[in-house]
Amino acid sequence: MIPSERIPRAEDIPVQFRPPTAELRHYLAGGMKVWNGPAADVHSPVPLLRGEAIVPPRIGSRPRLSEAAALEALAAASRAFDRGDGEWPRLSLEERAALVRMFVEAVRPLREHIALHIMWEVGKVYDEALNEFDRTLEYTLETVDAALDLDKRERRDTSLQQVVGRVDLLPIGVVLCVGPYNYPFYETLTNAIPALLMGNAVIIKAPPLGGLLYAHLLPLFAEHFPDGVVNLLFGESEELLPALMESGDVDVLAFIGTSRVADRLIGLHPHPHRLHKLLGLEAKNAAIILPDAPVAITLEECVKGALAFNGQRCAAIKMILVHDDVANDYIARLAEEFRRIEPGMPWENVRLTPISSLAHAEWLSDLLDDALEGGAAVRNPGGGERLHTLMRPALVTGVTANMRLFSEEQFGPLLPVLRFTDETEALSYIKQSRYGQQCSVFGADPVRIRRIVDPASRYVGRVNINGKCQRGPDHFPFTGKRDSALGTVSIEEALRRFCISTVIATPEYEENTALWKLLF
Repeated sequence: MIPSERIPRAEDIPVQFRPPTAELRHYLAGGMKVWNGPAADVHSPVPLLRGEAIVPPRIGSRPRLSEAAALEALAAASRAFDRGDGEWPRLSLEERAALVRMFVEAVRPLREHIALHIMWEVGKVYDEALNEFDRTLEYTLETVDAALDLDKRERRDTSLQQVVGRVDLLPIGVVLCVGPYNYPFYETLTNAIPALLMGNAVIIKAPPLGGLLYAHLLPLFAEHFPDGVVNLLFGESEELLPALMESGDVDVLAFIGTSRVADRLIGLHPHPHRLHKLLGLEAKNAAIILPDAPVAITLEECVKGALAFNGQRCAAIKMILVHDDVANDYIARLAEEFRRIEPGMPWENVRLTPISSLAHAEWLSDLLDDALEGGAAVRNPGGGERLHTLMRPALVTGVTANMRLFSEEQFGPLLPVLRFTDETEALSYIKQSRYGQQCSVFGADPVRIRRIVDPASRYVGRVNINGKCQRGPDHFPFTGKRDSALGTVSIEEALRRFCISTVIATPEYEENTALWKLLF
């Protein structure tokens, strides 16, 4: 079992890593508003000892906003956009870009504060939380540059079939951004910022875990953007989102979560044909290990890919498919790697930290128990043992199609391993999965790898050769097939998702050509 000594007391935490607190009582809906209604306590998934008891420390509270508050934000966003006639959409792209850059510079000094919030609210390693902050700001500034470059490339005269025209990239309307807890800063802002740059008004629904960090951003949003352009809500999704969607006034849904929730929200919209959608959903990314795979690289990339941030990433490797000729060796090597990994506190030098919530940790235990009851086996000693939200990683063999772990996205440090004897067996798993985000293939023979890559690229959005599944670099398209995604994001493609190409054109009569030159 995991020894209780792994869990510290409050006084044992190094001073620089002690939890920040935030009693959040404000929200944004056409400006800063005070909430005098009910609040929800926020507890950290990082457990502490109090006496002999293990407790999740309270780190603050957030408003539990009402449906009326959500509709207030929607009305403010609709006024700010005003079908394109609002102040924000009528600004030039250069003017909007300058304001976004000013916002970034105002956020930059908050680096350590926001990283501490991420660490305590979702259990992420502190250095990884710092990296999330840095990557978000870098992404934002690169998006500004990309928007200006895109505008220059698109807005030029084109003469075709005796018609001259030009294309303007114009905003769509009100964008509802619903981000996840695992990257509460990055995944939310990388939707909101391109939407803003292109001239839309946004409503951000803060994630349930990681929402307290927005206490620092509220005044900055209010200061740097006109009223109603950025609206920020806190509370329970089931209380806020249905009313927003049922109104019919949300023009774009930018959502990261499960397909079940996405389908429900889309179904509530009275004009679903009019609703633009950008969805990041589940994944069950598999790694295929061929007999000639480079051992050191394969082990490193598979372990990192499966266990980075406890496997709580849509782009994590969630299934290993290993050729029978080398399966015994790789299972033994992976089991040894897993044996060495002990969960610890996020300010320590550890690979695994507390699972994001006790409820999710219990769900993972249930998922593992289901496999074990069906005849699967844990190959690393102590794998899957849990103390509150601390969980040892588990390498699981003998998983079959009737087990939940075979097809469900585990979103945690459980790694099932399947053997195959023919490449078509491995490809069949990827082809038949309801998900299609990514896969990895490890090998050395280019002919054999090509036999995997060609069909796999028809099944998933990205094929990684001798490398883990991942989103970055951010200039690469990030997408998925089937139930894994709808729409593509990358720095430029995200910008395109939040605008509509609008054409201004005229037939090339002599009079029209002269007028065109005066106009443009």
